[in-house]
Amino acid sequence: MSRRIFSTKTDPRIAMAVYCLGKLEELARTGKIPGVKKKDTIKLLERLSSVLLKMRESGYSKKALLSSQLFKSYTQMLSNLISRLGVNWYRVAKRKDEYTAKLLRFVIFNIRTLGTRLKKAPDGFFASATKIRFVKIIKKEPHPKNPKYKIYHVTDWEVEYEVISDDELNVGDVVLFAHMPPKNIDGIYSEGVFLKDEKGELIRGTDDDVGSTPVTFPESVEKTVGTELKKLLEEAFLI
Repeated sequence: MSRRIFSTKTDPRIAMAVYCLGKLEELARTGKIPGVKKKDTIKLLERLSSVLLKMRESGYSKKALLSSQLFKSYTQMLSNLISRLGVNWYRVAKRKDEYTAKLLRFVIFNIRTLGTRLKKAPDGFFASATKIRFVKIIKKEPHPKNPKYKIYHVTDWEVEYEVISDDELNVGDVVLFAHMPPKNIDGIYSEGVFLKDEKGELIRGTDDDVGSTPVTFPESVEKTVGTELKKLLEEAFLI
């Protein structure tokens, strides 16, 4: 991928964080974030959104942004939010509603990994607006409603995700994965997609790669994942 110029006002990673915080506020206002005080959480999210919007409008260079008081405030408030959630929020949310739980996980992980992706992911590419990591297949089972698909349980050594795919993989395989908003595939919500190169082949790795992010992505990743994320941000009037 060619090098592109960083701008806080147009960066897809920051735009996606704005989108995710908006979704998180919606979930808070409807009482769908488990284990937190609704009123206090809404106030915290409003402050967090205000800081993020100031970051977006700042026009800082990337280095200046990451070392700014704005970014420090963002990180501190985000840590406060995550500590309020506790350790069992996903399990509790999933017992109530699978879609909400997986949406919560997507938006929380997206805003939490913003700093890392600003530092490590390629500038100016919409695929950088989400977490892309190598994952290991730890369980494989048939889709209960559609034999075309398999349910893959994968891990980046931090989290276990569920991916619905028609790709043929085996337990122990390591592949590149993009964490995406939950998508209903015949009654089960997939949390992302396995990524492929220009030839349509899965991008594979080794056990040593699990949890890591490539320095660059093939253009095929931008054409698939990037295009989908760009459409999402366009529909939200964020780009």
